[in-house]
Amino acid sequence: MQNQVLSVKSGRNARRVHSDSAPRIALDENELATRWGLSVKTLRRWRQEQLGPVFCKLGARVIYLISEIEAFERRCSRYSTGARVSA
Repeated sequence: MQNQVLSVKSGRNARRVHSDSAPRIALDENELATRWGLSVKTLRRWRQEQLGPVFCKLGARVIYLISEIEAFERRCSRYSTGARVSA
């Protein structure tokens, strides 16, 4: 099966939609914001303040590797609201 990529225009940015079932290795900032229920502005502030998961900047495009997202989620996981996060 061929890997088909469709571009969907949305304002200034073009979003690519993959029509095959190839595993994803990264999310863009919009996808991560949706996954976590945050605003894109929050992710941008976290990057500026060196908070949040490790990211890759490719030109003007920012992506987050899924492995880095999952590692960050594990580091932030807690058993209780009183437990401190270990860095």
